[in-house]
Amino acid sequence: MDTQTLTNWNELIGRQVQIHKDGALVRTGYVEDVTYAADALWLEGHGTDLRTLYTKADGYSAVAVAVPGPAETGR
Repeated sequence: MDTQTLTNWNELIGRQVQIHKDGALVRTGYVEDVTYAADALWLEGHGTDLRTLYTKADGYSAVAVAVPGPAETGR
């Protein structure tokens, strides 16, 4: 699984990401929406994890999780 830290969070809408703070993984999920200024994003609620807002000002970073391509999945 390939990952890529992105500073422009507008590119993350609909993508699966890992949210990190102080070098630790906080949560993995899909980006539901991003603010116009791209300084905050919402992860979709899933199971017991509620829809959650994460902001750059609070020290969070987002790492895009690459989806395996056809060659990697055998499709």
